[in-house]
Amino acid sequence: MFDSENSPVAAYDLGLRRVPDRIPWIVLLVIIVELGERFTYFGLSGPMQNYIKNPYDPDAELPGALGKGQAIATALGNFFKFWAYASTVIGAIVADQFLGKFKAIVISCAIYIVGLTVLVATATPAAINGGSAFGGLVAAMVIIGLGTGGIKANVTPFCAEQYQKAHAFVKTLKTGEQVIVDPELTVERMFLWFYWAVNIGALSPLITVNVETHVSFWLAYLIPLIVIVIVAALFLCSNKLFLKTSPQGSPIVDAARTVHIALAERSFEKAKPSALREQGRLERYAFANRADYTDYSVDKVRSGVTACKLFLLFPLYFVCWTQIWNNLISQAGDMALHGTPNDLLQNLNPIALIIFIPLLDFVVYPLLRKYKINFRPELKVTAGFFLAAVSMVYASVLQHYIYKSEPNTIHVWIQAPVYLLVGFSEAFVVITGLELAYTKAPESLRSLVSALFWLTIGIAAAICIALAPVSQDPHLVWMYGSLAIVGAVGGILFYVLFGRAFDEPIVIESVESADGQGLKVAGIIGLNVALELSKQGYGRHITVIARDLPEDSNVHYTSPWAGANFSGISGNDANALRWDKAGYLALMDLIDREAEEAKYLAKTESIEYWDEQPDPEKIRSVAEYLRDVKIIPKEKLPDNVAFGLQFTTITLNAPAHCRHLKSLLSQPSYGSVRFVQQSVSSINDAFLSSKTRVVFNCTGNAAKTLPGVEDAKCYPTRGQIVLARAPQVKQNIMRHGKGYETYIIPRPKSDSTVILGGYLQKGDSDHRVREHETQSILQRTGDLLPVLKDSQTKVLKIAVGFRPSREGGARVEREEIEPGKIVVHNYGAGGTGYQAGMGMAQDAVVLARDIVQSLPPPSML
Repeated sequence: MFDSENSPVAAYDLGLRRVPDRIPWIVLLVIIVELGERFTYFGLSGPMQNYIKNPYDPDAELPGALGKGQAIATALGNFFKFWAYASTVIGAIVADQFLGKFKAIVISCAIYIVGLTVLVATATPAAINGGSAFGGLVAAMVIIGLGTGGIKANVTPFCAEQYQKAHAFVKTLKTGEQVIVDPELTVERMFLWFYWAVNIGALSPLITVNVETHVSFWLAYLIPLIVIVIVAALFLCSNKLFLKTSPQGSPIVDAARTVHIALAERSFEKAKPSALREQGRLERYAFANRADYTDYSVDKVRSGVTACKLFLLFPLYFVCWTQIWNNLISQAGDMALHGTPNDLLQNLNPIALIIFIPLLDFVVYPLLRKYKINFRPELKVTAGFFLAAVSMVYASVLQHYIYKSEPNTIHVWIQAPVYLLVGFSEAFVVITGLELAYTKAPESLRSLVSALFWLTIGIAAAICIALAPVSQDPHLVWMYGSLAIVGAVGGILFYVLFGRAFDEPIVIESVESADGQGLKVAGIIGLNVALELSKQGYGRHITVIARDLPEDSNVHYTSPWAGANFSGISGNDANALRWDKAGYLALMDLIDREAEEAKYLAKTESIEYWDEQPDPEKIRSVAEYLRDVKIIPKEKLPDNVAFGLQFTTITLNAPAHCRHLKSLLSQPSYGSVRFVQQSVSSINDAFLSSKTRVVFNCTGNAAKTLPGVEDAKCYPTRGQIVLARAPQVKQNIMRHGKGYETYIIPRPKSDSTVILGGYLQKGDSDHRVREHETQSILQRTGDLLPVLKDSQTKVLKIAVGFRPSREGGARVEREEIEPGKIVVHNYGAGGTGYQAGMGMAQDAVVLARDIVQSLPPPSML
């Protein structure tokens, strides 16, 4: 992670190596499919310059078909690239808006096959001599471009989506070494090897240009056709193996409407419904009044727009990159070939990448991480621009000597450094661009943002079409020299304009390690951290700073409103599963020991239903430790329920438990923890003096705006509950539906009160009680447990609260905000604070173990 001064913190401060996770095997299948598609694309592109430029003469040294000359050949080649990459936008819209990525890829393969069939049929000698080759080529370009665009827009995000882990975690290797398994490094590795496979496929011209030279063009194009048919069949037959995300309504249209409101209001912040409501401007926009238009949805669109801004300068790089596929092939034709096809050297580009990518993954990047040198994305992109610029300088100088020398006297292999340098540059620019397109974009717009990245190649191709008049003798020296300047300036501008865009924190969470001391809010998360430290004897060193204490009632102070229990509401990622397990075992141990902290805890019979089949890994995980767990037979499930589980859960009287923990922690036996009720204006304010060693940031919803934290991934999840007295209710019952949650949670030692819910409304910050939601809660809970409908049930209160949620899951992470000022972040648990909080607290304390253990030892009296 990096603070505002770009100094490495977080993972590095732990002193542990950061390593990528193992790539799921299904990702390898997607990579193989992409390898085949790229084999097809480059296999048909390789012979294209000669096919268009040179006339048909079976006895000539250079093969040809159409005889249109270099300028037209370059222009048509650039048109094909432009259309292929511009059509990625069409493929993205089809996928994100209508079909989903998998179906869009399958249909694009079918279109691809049709286009290649046209190309093969019109590239035969008879078709060339009959005059139909040119028309067939143009038609094939249009059809194939549409097919390849549909695949390119979707295959990279589809590949990355097969890896589902969102957070880093600490694990112990067989050697005993603890390492941080970082998902960001895993995504980096996936894209490295994805692009490695692309370049294996890009070697196909080694086959097709030789077939073109020694046999015929139609056979050279038939080979890619056969490969794409095989690839499409493999992909289609693997349908059931892939993880798929469905199209989510109309995300592109909705994003456009959100941008329209942001432009009208002159900022995304002012476009949020909460801001519009405060300014009395909400009614100006019909779209802003929709239930799914929330502060969180606006933030997601803003992140997508930010990703697109990063690509603005990429066409300047791709103008240089494009030269290896057209003008440099023609340059080779003016050199001494000695039997080497003039379009063969372009294969040095993928060969360079095939060698360079494993070197980066296994040697260069691990070495940089070892010495805590962070090769940030903007540095990679800038380095790539400069390498491309150097390649154009070389091409310019070489062209100068070609002009000065006798025709065909300079050996063609002297051209090799140009292709190698461009290959090295791709490893930094293109792979990083693919990562940014995936990681910066909201899930519903990943195909579109990926398409906009590829569109930059199309824009570069359009620029090259405009440059066609100077892309021929005698202007080539100055043309290459100008592109060198363009590449260098583009790299400098990218670093200057966008370097700060990469100052976002890396989320780091752990399996049996974490950070901590210090702290912030007295919700259940903060109280659990204080309790964990207190149990280790460090209570006398703790000060709890909080705006709201357990005696308070505030809509933004969520803990008292919670229907606290252990349930299946949490996520399926490794950290969530681990924290759940640790929390359940810790709470159950308190109850079994009749510990003082368990005063307001109880074992309760629980039944949970899922309308859709839950993740098998989640069920397997909880079944390992839940007590009295049984899967409910299908014949005993209610209508429209897919899965049911019965077990012994833990329920908590949330407000009483928080008050009780505060009371216990204040006692001498717990270290006399000091509680200070005050607001803080920044994370720095929590360092009460120069002696403060570490601050645990448990600020919940405030983490989004608190200066020094300002985590844009945070958002409130609105909940509305009904507090009722129902002495007839003795069990916990929940139903997890699509778009709703229904729960009945009895509160221990509470005069028979129960919490009835509810809602999980992401990004909704409306604190007002909604009567229709109250009626819905009473209806749903009554249907789930009919005894609630009898006269014993008395509604006592309706309340609204905001769960402190975070995109990608809770954040348990250590950060050095200034030299000597350590913050351990512990927030974003959403609705799982009570069940996962103790596990999160254990991790947080481990993360600050070095600081905690340096404190004066606990008294042995």
